[in-house]
Amino acid sequence: MKTRLLMTGAATLHGAEILRRLLALTCDRHITLLVPAGEEARRGELERLESYLGPLPAFVTPLPCDLRLPRFGLSLAAFAELADSFDAGFHCARRETRDQDLARARAANVRPVENWIQLLERNPSARLHHLSTAFVGGTRRGLLTEFDLDCGQGFNDAFERSMFEAESRLRESRVSERVTVYRPSHLLGRSDTGEAFCHGGAYPLLATLAAARLLPGDARARLDFVPADYVAAAVVALACSGASGTFHLACGWETSPTTVEAAALAASSVAGRGRTRGARLLPRGVAWPMRAAGAPARGDLSSRGAAYANARNLLHPGPVFDTYLADMALGRQGVARPAPADWLEKVVRLAEDRGWERPPADESERPAAEASLPSAAAELALARREPAFREKRFHQVGDVNVAYRDIGEGGGEPVVLLHGFSGAHSWDGVAQRLASRRRVLVVETLGLGDTEGPRSADYGLAAQAARVRGLLSALGVASAHVVGNDAGGVMAQIFATRWPHIVRSLVLSDCGVHGAWPPARAAWAAAAALPGGAGATAALLKVPALARSGAGFGRMVHDRRLLTDERLAQYLDAVAGSRQRRAHLRRFLRSLEATDLAATSQLLAQLEVPTMIVWGADDANLSPSWAKSLYDTIPGARRLELIPFAGASCHEERPDIFARLLDEFFDGPGAEPGRA
Repeated sequence: MKTRLLMTGAATLHGAEILRRLLALTCDRHITLLVPAGEEARRGELERLESYLGPLPAFVTPLPCDLRLPRFGLSLAAFAELADSFDAGFHCARRETRDQDLARARAANVRPVENWIQLLERNPSARLHHLSTAFVGGTRRGLLTEFDLDCGQGFNDAFERSMFEAESRLRESRVSERVTVYRPSHLLGRSDTGEAFCHGGAYPLLATLAAARLLPGDARARLDFVPADYVAAAVVALACSGASGTFHLACGWETSPTTVEAAALAASSVAGRGRTRGARLLPRGVAWPMRAAGAPARGDLSSRGAAYANARNLLHPGPVFDTYLADMALGRQGVARPAPADWLEKVVRLAEDRGWERPPADESERPAAEASLPSAAAELALARREPAFREKRFHQVGDVNVAYRDIGEGGGEPVVLLHGFSGAHSWDGVAQRLASRRRVLVVETLGLGDTEGPRSADYGLAAQAARVRGLLSALGVASAHVVGNDAGGVMAQIFATRWPHIVRSLVLSDCGVHGAWPPARAAWAAAAALPGGAGATAALLKVPALARSGAGFGRMVHDRRLLTDERLAQYLDAVAGSRQRRAHLRRFLRSLEATDLAATSQLLAQLEVPTMIVWGADDANLSPSWAKSLYDTIPGARRLELIPFAGASCHEERPDIFARLLDEFFDGPGAEPGRA
């Protein structure tokens, strides 16, 4: 039977060695390599791999993608096909740059993990082998065991923090039992030849030791180096044996060189070029002038400032990596850990002979049109390419032709998404995450989208909720999870109190609450309700600066970078894109009454439907205190969740968090009787 393997990060220091080991396996296999989407980057990566490993055999297939994007930038169909195409995954890709750029580090190190979780959820027989780092221990002092992760530690840089967050996300996921984690320490080249696919890993630190005469450091500290071929042999051996858990692939305290020894070894590699001894180590408190006056790493592997920061953080006592589980498992596999004294000098001298060549920029350093946008904007751009997200259907309910989109797996549990002023497409980021396992129905509100009706139609929210009920009946949906935001949340409350027997669960987000309804309108909405005001408002909102301001759509979000020109145009088109839509908007605004929730609030106090309240912690319209009020009112409320750094449109700003909360609530104990 053919073994199907899926791999990311083959063009990394450790990934190339793991690929070498996988190519050498004798079993019948097929290997899919996820490679950069850009043609030039993809060609360059494959050429470097073939130069190092030799021609790739026919059973290796490259698949272009972008690891930073949802679903690796693949279509729904391609992602579903990918999920069914592998038995074991090896996630070796990561951004190793030790700086403070947390946004870029998370995009490269945390976001791909979310995609792997989705792949494993779709393929219950697959396993993931995740290359983490022993430096998830951060600033912890003392022993770090293979069972430890969150020890209250701080972090020296974005690399350590993001790798910790990625591993934490895997541990808390539903697929955690099918994930094996490997934590290598400072990575260098091969122990037998000294060769390295690239000078990543610990090479910038060694290059700093080779270049500097003075460094911030502690002579008592030890540097835990391991060769990449040992890490590869360990990973493949443990993967083939079916091992599970977390394994430290480290040298160990007893045999690791001290900082003084490592500095002397690095200096010996440049003997005859003005160096006669290793760098002197100074206490951090007096070494700060070296940030400006020190030397950059050899080969320009890191700048002067980065070289200083790396030395300050890494040449001091940190975690001591316990290797008990790894030693016990690898001993049975016959994989021995070489001592640094046998190979480290060979690696350093070969790096010097090759000029400490700077590795090519990896994909995480290349700006992409979508990846350079704020996260949610990138996801919306990706979703808009999907036909399933664009195709609208219509169904006549009474005198109104209701517009809706039917997305996702037809056999999954139905989820109804109801929107407010942000429009139906504000749910796209959430919908694309739910669609892999559920049937998602995005229903458009009369007056705020493409749902059509005559002048005599009832625009009130009670009538709108009744139309949703009629649509579900027509589609044969016996019960569904109902999720509403803003005005859609008011509709969801009315729906759940009228027809609780068909509501599997209720999720309310930044919506109207009795006592705060109708909410204080943005200036544009107030003006649009006046006779002739909709046309003038639409003209003013075409000015981007005004549209992004608090008088426009700015109060809907916390991070106004989310309001790209494309998104603003989408908002405006949904509510005022034509004369007919402006007329619908005016009627909708005039229909909003305080009585919408007067009777409903009394029924909410008797509602036993499992309910979750999700609120943007920085909602400029309705503070989280209103979320607590809803939670206290509804007997069936199980969870109250605040999404940090998000506004009223929190489902649009942080669709990753919002969708994860929905999945957990729909699948977990939140749907069981009793409050959390």
